[in-house]
Amino acid sequence: VVMLTGAVLRRAEDTEGSDDEVPLMAREDVEAVRAAARQADGLIQDLQDVSRISAGRLRVERRRMDVPAMLKETADMFEPVMVDAALRFIRRLDDDLPVLLGDQHRLQQVLSNLLGNAVRFTPHGGEVVLAVRHSEAAVRFSVKDTGPGVAPDDVPRLFERYWQAPRLLRAGSGLGLYIAKGIVDAHGGEIGVESEPGKGAEFWFTVPV
Repeated sequence: VVMLTGAVLRRAEDTEGSDDEVPLMAREDVEAVRAAARQADGLIQDLQDVSRISAGRLRVERRRMDVPAMLKETADMFEPVMVDAALRFIRRLDDDLPVLLGDQHRLQQVLSNLLGNAVRFTPHGGEVVLAVRHSEAAVRFSVKDTGPGVAPDDVPRLFERYWQAPRLLRAGSGLGLYIAKGIVDAHGGEIGVESEPGKGAEFWFTVPV
């Protein structure tokens, strides 16, 4: 992928000094290869995380986190995606959320996985709700959608490595939820799903206060 990216980029750069504009096909080639490179890089990062989790070596760097600020940053990234997918994106946050000790980058990785899945599986015109509430013991994050839901037989295997629900027939690595569980476990929290087929799904996780 890297070699191909370099070749296509050089092809485009060679035309920049001429009077002719870069051909449309060349620009399309560049974007396609860049997208493939990003996908390959993401898969490599996922495989590295899987290796660390399997070996019990996943490290999280706990620092004081401003939870509302972290949620706003994550949700704002998904706002344009929700608009493009014609989905209603609702945010529901408790007031006075406590400061957490957590790895913000890793927790955003979990939220991004759950939000990304919600976008993929919710039909146009549907709804995605990002909710955060807290108790004395933990902060609970959840992403609820109005997609097809999860079959009861599939729920126990959702967080297994490389497993995908056969009924959904969607492409993917099957690593996202496994990695999300590893990150949440490393924070001492819990992760799960509540779902009824045909009525959407709510994926949630907790982080101890």
